[in-house]
Amino acid sequence: MTKAELIARVASRKDLPRGLTKKGIAQIIEATFTELGDYFIRARVGGNSPARFSYPGFGIFVKRRRNQRKVRDPRGDGSFLTIPPQATITFAPGQDLKELINHRPNRVNGTAAAR
Repeated sequence: MTKAELIARVASRKDLPRGLTKKGIAQIIEATFTELGDYFIRARVGGNSPARFSYPGFGIFVKRRRNQRKVRDPRGDGSFLTIPPQATITFAPGQDLKELINHRPNRVNGTAAAR
């Protein structure tokens, strides 16, 4: 899904307040992703609690540190390359999202309905 498709899908929802334009929705989505990006950029890796963003029912994003590692050169000459340590973000889907993806239950008010 592209950014434009996300904006169009959100704009087509019937449960949003009246008068909310596509431009307004685009600004809200842009601000949301900017804030998430800024949070993960500023957050330090390591320590007692890792930088994480949790959205109940959807999942958890966690900033992690990948150690230095050696990998084979993708050009196929058999040599090894060293990839330096770097920060990355992992995603773990929430239980509700897992159920929706795997079982497709009926949805009621944006949540999974009882089976």
